[in-house]
Amino acid sequence: MDESQLNIGNALARLRGFLPSLSPAEKKVGEYSLEKPDQVIKMTLDEIAAQVGVSNATALRFCYSMGYESWLAFKFALVQSLPNSPRLDGNNLNKKDKNGVIARKVLLRSMQAIDDTLSIIEDDQVDQAIMLIRKARRILIVSAGTSAPIAQELHNRFLRLGLDCHMQTDPYLQEVQVALLGPKDLLIVISQTGNSNESKQTAAEAQAQQIPVLCITGNTFSPIAQYADVVLLAVTQESTTETLSSRIALYALVHALYVCLAMRSMDKSKTRDKNSKVVKIRAVNQLKASEKSLPED
Repeated sequence: MDESQLNIGNALARLRGFLPSLSPAEKKVGEYSLEKPDQVIKMTLDEIAAQVGVSNATALRFCYSMGYESWLAFKFALVQSLPNSPRLDGNNLNKKDKNGVIARKVLLRSMQAIDDTLSIIEDDQVDQAIMLIRKARRILIVSAGTSAPIAQELHNRFLRLGLDCHMQTDPYLQEVQVALLGPKDLLIVISQTGNSNESKQTAAEAQAQQIPVLCITGNTFSPIAQYADVVLLAVTQESTTETLSSRIALYALVHALYVCLAMRSMDKSKTRDKNSKVVKIRAVNQLKASEKSLPED
């Protein structure tokens, strides 16, 4: 598949992903396009602008915001995405559905979250994120609420790569640990909504101390993202409070970062794994030796 197709191929997925970040006027065009894509593909720029009550310039800016050079280019991508896009309503779970039907709907929602994230990921943002991580002396990962398990996952993977990495979900301790960082370190904030006051305060403090901030969130214009040097988006539109598909998209993005880092430092990773095994063997041998030296009961 061509790289340009990976970036802007699925227009409906990009619409779902970019919708929270659009201006109020542009969002009118996006919402109508999501609701009635079959009609939109037959409309001219003048017609869609009149239909949703915005100017032609706004409708064209919507195309630019979505990554398309013209209304025609957007419609062409929309036509291509229609046959393969699961037309899934976020609130279509029904108690009367059979268990198998419910399971399929949940799985489709999870697939949609991955598809949306894939469609809006920006190569330059990923490159900058990897650069910040690789050059950081120390890394602090912070999160709150349902994003905490994602932070733990990222922390575990970074430790496997031998990075000097720490994780904190307690708001007070976040501020304490940020105070110990410097410009050569890195703060990573994980928040799906980007509205966590605790994480926002931590990111603001890091910015004030000139500490680079990498934000992983579902909204480019979220309060936390405004303090970030680099923003990676993992997008989904939830219809329940469990935010399960959000976490699936975040897990996938975390895994992508891990693989990128591992591929860029393959030899070092092998050396660290080998050293880690040696340390474990030594620890076991020392434990056995100490047990033998203990007096019998």
